[in-house]
Amino acid sequence: MWDEFLSLAKGYVGTQVQRESEAERQYRVLDFWTSHRWFEGFRKQYAAEFEWFRQRIVAEGLVERQEVVGTYYESSEGDDLIAAES
Repeated sequence: MWDEFLSLAKGYVGTQVQRESEAERQYRVLDFWTSHRWFEGFRKQYAAEFEWFRQRIVAEGLVERQEVVGTYYESSEGDDLIAAES
């Protein structure tokens, strides 16, 4: 379901899922965007849908805890960086 929103998002490049620890069932999900502005615009536009999705995966026991580790940039040329909201 969430991938439907992402596929419509302007600036979305893709997602990688990496297993951090098989024993502890920990995964790292990396989303890639062409611009921080596109990412923040997406977060604002779909905030209600994301919260519904987050609550559903927690309720179904798929996620115990979710944590934003950080935001990283390869280059800031031509892209005004804006602070991410927690």
